This record gives sequence, C-alpha cells and structure tokens, in this order.
Amino acid sequence: MLKVASFGKLLLSFLVLLSFSLSFYADRTEAAYSFQAKVNADVLNVRSQPGTAYSIVGKLKQGQVVTVYEQKNGWSRISYGSLKGWVASQYINATTWTGYVTATNLNFRSAPGGSILGSLPKGTAVKVYGTDGSWLKVYASTLNKTGWVWNSYITKQKPAATVTKVVLKVNTNIRKGPSTSYPILYTEKAGTFMEKLGVSNGWVKVKSPSGVIGWVYGPLVRDPNTVLKGKVIVLDPGHGGYDSGTRGRTYLEKTLTLRTALALKPLLENAGAKVILTRSSDTYLSLTQRVNISNNHKAHAFLSLHYNAYSSTSSGVMTFYYSSSKDAPLAGSIQSSLAASTQLRNMGSKYGNYHVVRENKQPAALVELGFLSNPTEEKLVATTTYQKKAAKGIYNGLFRYFLTR
Repeated sequence: MLKVASFGKLLLSFLVLLSFSLSFYADRTEAAYSFQAKVNADVLNVRSQPGTAYSIVGKLKQGQVVTVYEQKNGWSRISYGSLKGWVASQYINATTWTGYVTATNLNFRSAPGGSILGSLPKGTAVKVYGTDGSWLKVYASTLNKTGWVWNSYITKQKPAATVTKVVLKVNTNIRKGPSTSYPILYTEKAGTFMEKLGVSNGWVKVKSPSGVIGWVYGPLVRDPNTVLKGKVIVLDPGHGGYDSGTRGRTYLEKTLTLRTALALKPLLENAGAKVILTRSSDTYLSLTQRVNISNNHKAHAFLSLHYNAYSSTSSGVMTFYYSSSKDAPLAGSIQSSLAASTQLRNMGSKYGNYHVVRENKQPAALVELGFLSNPTEEKLVATTTYQKKAAKGIYNGLFRYFLTR
C-alpha cells in the first residue's frame, strides 16, 4: 500500500509539473513571433483546431484585425480579444505598416538577438511585418533583406525632410541647367544660403530663398557647416581690472566689452570654431600679453573689442586694421556685417596704428561698437538686444571672411 501511495504521489507530481510545463510552453508560444492580419471574408469561422472537421468556437466579420501566432497546412492560429482558435489562412491578409529608424545607426539582425546583418541609418523607412516580444520583423529596401530590429528605435511618425544648405562663395550666375551652355536666370550675391536639391556633372541644383530653382557650378558653393569649423579665433575684450577704458554716465567700457565677447563666444563655438578669450573676468592684461595669446595660438583671426568716446552726439560703429593685406579683408568683412546687424551709423573700416593689431602676426582687427559718450547710444549698446545684434554681426562678418579661405 505504501508503494502504491508513493507511486500515486509521484504520478500526481509529474502531472502537475507537466501541466505547468505545457502552460509555460503555451505562454511562450503565445509570446513568440506574431503579426496582424485583416479578415477578408464576410463571415469567417473560428475553429478549435486546424480543419473543417473541428468545432466552431466563434465567428469574425470582414475587416476585423486579428493577431496571427502560427500557420500550418493552410490554417492560422489567431486571437481576437478573448476569442482564440484557427481560421483558414486564405481568408485573412497580413497587414503591414511603415516604420522609421530613430537611432543614429540601428543594428539589423538575422533573428531576435541574432547575428548582425547590417545597420540602418536614422530616418530609414522599413516595412514592419510582425513582432516577437521587443523585436520587430521588418523588410529594409536599402539592404534588400528581411530581418529583425529592436522596437524601441522604430516609430510610425515620418521624420521631417532634411534640408541641405549650401552657401555661395562669390557672386554667382544661377543657370537654367547644369552647364555654361544654359542661359543665366539671374545672379545671386556671395554669402547667400540656398537649398541643395541635387548634383549633376559637377553642378549643384539649388533653390533660392525666393523659391527660384536653378544650377550653380559646384566649386562656387560650400557647405556652411565647414566655414568656421576648426578656426581658432581670439576674442580680446578691451581693458579690464584697474583699466576701465572709457566711461559713460552709467557703464564702463571694460564691462561692455566682456559682455559682448561672452555673447559672441557661443555663436562661434556652435559653428565649430575654437574660441579663446584673452580675459573672461575683470582682470588686467597688458597689450603685449594680448598679442602673445594670439600669436602663440596661431589664431586664424584676432578681434579686439572696444566702445568709443568723442562727443555727446557721436554715433556709429567702425573697425580698424593695420596691414592692408593681412588685416583689411577681416576688418572690412566685420564692419559691413556689424553695421548691417546693429543698424548703427556705418563709419567704415579704417587704418589704425594700434598695438594689438600692429604687433599681431595673425589677421587682426580692432572693433569699436558704439559711443559711450553719447547718452542715448550708451543706453542702447548696454541692452541685451543690442549685444545680441552686435555678436551676430561680428559672427556674420567672420563667416563671410572665412567663406573663401
């Protein structure tokens, strides 16, 4: 009796374990690869097993979308809400959707967690067929393959179209086609940003800010992201420490020059330039020290920032250079852009025998950003709005200067 009882207990334990294993297997099967399908029959019988001889457990209507877990011998195991069973595969159509890659480069695998077949760049469109846990089965036309990707990096939202810009290096003829044999549509100014639409035989198809589409010879345009990238620019906020510079009724020159430099620095850095400040606080440096910083770093450009003083009615911006060959092109570009941005009186770029430009081996300019001796202009140049305009003007001038260098 004890042996029979022991055997019965063992048998019961085995049956419980088997039941648990089957339940676990069923759950795993249910969680395995699946896809969505739409019913294409008016009424579709759902049966308990794959075949017409098995009982009907429910019915589906045309257009209803089911989840398909398994297919064999012309039958599909499906679920629709709480309804589960088998339907004839010919009466359902697999549904797909288009997804877009959000990762910089997404691994494309042979199976969920399998070997890497390739990678999909950000924005790549894929056709999604189904899921397996956190994995999506997709077709990528760029690789001409079906594979698997992690679902967290696929979105249904189509990314905004990327607009590629080019900038004209010089005044340029925009032509009707990609060669000089085509007629000129019009001439566009140097520094104009244009949308890049395509390339053919060394010519670039562009769209102007006004919407005109034409062609420009490739060497005459440049990627704007490369213009300031890697350039070493030294910004020298004039005066500092015990040297206050000129004084207005409220503001000191040394305070405003540092404010301008700090507003300009991030604009240049965001464009890829390396910016060095001769001072970043209220400290004194000699003129020689300022020049040495420029020469030691082999600056591509050195700008000394100042505010002016003369009379209570004086007004405007001006830029000084020492060498007509080394410095004047930089000063001229800074001056025209600064005047355009601030809308102050354009006093031009001029020769100036100043130590920081005279002794500088690098291209250098000294910029006067307005008159503190003029009470009205003093209030204006101290505003955040003016500081932003001045910084943007100098940035534009540097961009134009380096555009052809």
